[in-house]
Amino acid sequence: SNLMKTMFIILAAVLVITSSWTTKPLSTLNTPICKIEKSTISGERFSFFRTHRQGKGITATWGLFTNAGVTDFILERTYEDPTDPYSFWEEVGNIPCTSNRSFKFTEQNVFPGYISYRVVAMNGLTQVDVSDISTEHIVQH
Repeated sequence: SNLMKTMFIILAAVLVITSSWTTKPLSTLNTPICKIEKSTISGERFSFFRTHRQGKGITATWGLFTNAGVTDFILERTYEDPTDPYSFWEEVGNIPCTSNRSFKFTEQNVFPGYISYRVVAMNGLTQVDVSDISTEHIVQH
């Protein structure tokens, strides 16, 4: 019986001590330290994205509403289903962002088939935005 009383007193003491500790409210834990200008809607920065056949290659052209926070662009392509999240997107080119509002890149030799392209706007190593997808059908050369 004395053992039970001692256990009860120890448990009560532990509860009183731990309940007196204060913790930060959860709402302040996820507050960003610095706000980065970032699009939440895919393609929000892009005013247009087009591709067209050029000789034996493909030329991609795109424009921006704003260059703020963009350091460079990665042009990517896939021969797989562009809507499949598991499709492999290959980097075709890396284009630095300038004060211009439109950009162009030509891939010289492409294989026959359906090729889909997209542009990823980057800020250093951080992906800022992704353009819409443009698909070209290349028949045998």
